Amino acid sequence: MNKEEFLSVLEKELEVLPEEKRKKTMSYYKACFDSVDKISEQAIILKLGNPQIIANNIIKEHQKSIKLENLSDNKKKIFNFLQDLKKGNYKFNTKNIIIAVILILIFIFFILPLLGNISVVLFALICAVFGIILAIILLPLIIFSIGVGLVFVSIFSMWDIKNTFLPLVLGIICIISSYFVGKFMYRKIKKLYLKLKV
Repeated sequence: MNKEEFLSVLEKELEVLPEEKRKKTMSYYKACFDSVDKISEQAIILKLGNPQIIANNIIKEHQKSIKLENLSDNKKKIFNFLQDLKKGNYKFNTKNIIIAVILILIFIFFILPLLGNISVVLFALICAVFGIILAIILLPLIIFSIGVGLVFVSIFSMWDIKNTFLPLVLGIICIISSYFVGKFMYRKIKKLYLKLKV
């Protein structure tokens, strides 16, 4: 296949598009071949791929954009959010977190009840996952609270030296370890945040 055949097949396949869109697309692909010789022409054709597949993808994108134009603003936001998730372009920001929480609540309160007995198992799994995530995030705070509690117990039982020493040492260890666990968790969450944000 040479340049003329490639462009001819592409233009024929794109006949279903509006004229303006078709002209823009064709001018882009014609520009890909500007100022190249016959040898590099083949390299460009190999790089671009099959003109029929290119045309199908362009037509699909055009149809998707027409559907998107006909949606209301709220539906557009949800559609864009779902498309970003599908493509892996999820942006980790407050707005998207709120949308995700709303979608999860819709799933829990509207879709799960329609599933019957299976919904109980799914709901239990969802709760278990969120419980584990919450416990991991709150782990430094839990360790710190235990440490402070042990220190207070040892302070209020000063008259009994035998029973004071162990809770005091354990409390101090818990307080110090909560700092390091918190620091570790902060680094991991920050790393995950930066990965999701990119």
